[in-house]
Amino acid sequence: MHYDHHDHVRPADGSRMWRTADAIHIDLRGFPAPVTTVLQTIENGEVDTALVGHFDRGPILLYPELEERGWSHEVMESHCGDGCEGGFMLRMVRWG
Repeated sequence: MHYDHHDHVRPADGSRMWRTADAIHIDLRGFPAPVTTVLQTIENGEVDTALVGHFDRGPILLYPELEERGWSHEVMESHCGDGCEGGFMLRMVRWG
């Protein structure tokens, strides 16, 4: 499946959450508790499609939490624009 990497760039207005045609994106780079933020976001019902998280590094503690809640995940190539070299993108989708 191909995802348009231009949509993965954080909006110029500084928003940490934005919607594209295929997902809701959340920029968690520099966030103190990215795992908690993702779990709150999916549990609050804010995500009606895929969720793409932009992280500083791989959120290994998030993977078992996602699986426990019925979400799959896949690593995406990071194309998030200037200032995020070495960033990590994770696409998360609810099973079923």
